[in-house]
Amino acid sequence: MKLGDYVIAWTDAIPTADGLGSTVEAYGGELLAAGPIYDVSEQDSRAAPAGLVIARFGAAENASAWLATGVDRLNGTALLAAGAIDPVWWPPEIDSVRPDWSYRAEFPRERFGLFVCVWAEVIDREQFTDYSQHYRWTVEDAGGVVLVPGSRPSQTLLRGGPGPQAMALMGWPVDEQARRAWYGGARYRPYREQRHRSSRTTNVSVLGATSA
Repeated sequence: MKLGDYVIAWTDAIPTADGLGSTVEAYGGELLAAGPIYDVSEQDSRAAPAGLVIARFGAAENASAWLATGVDRLNGTALLAAGAIDPVWWPPEIDSVRPDWSYRAEFPRERFGLFVCVWAEVIDREQFTDYSQHYRWTVEDAGGVVLVPGSRPSQTLLRGGPGPQAMALMGWPVDEQARRAWYGGARYRPYREQRHRSSRTTNVSVLGATSA
């Protein structure tokens, strides 16, 4: 079973992973990250939180039930987001270099060292939706994965608020080289410009639970 539903919490205080992983596992999930903000790459939609907690589950009901237990480390804004479980679109002319795992939407664990979460306020919904559908191949090509694409339909505020109009989640190797090369690279540049035209975002990162 794929773990395709995510609880993403932008916390008001710095959370710790101690003991949190076992509570997630009790509901059939996996704790991906719980800790202070590692860095902030853009800050145009809201202030950066103190920390992030990211957990994924096999069903939305399990995710909601876990949060309903009263996890006190999620003392900010928590969102339930449907993850990317279908293969990413790649341009046909370069599909031959696509990694095999991408066809199956099976994400390599070495790309879970650092998570980047994007809180978006959407200015142009049509352009932002187009961006959310088409930028993802550049992340895979550069060494990352897109776990939550960014555009709704399925993102639900569970606690706190107000929430974002859209949220995205990416995983990258912990050494950051791939992420920085992607962000400044030629392949992502037109998509980044499209995102800037269609939204305002705050982009923050947190170390993965296995890297912290």
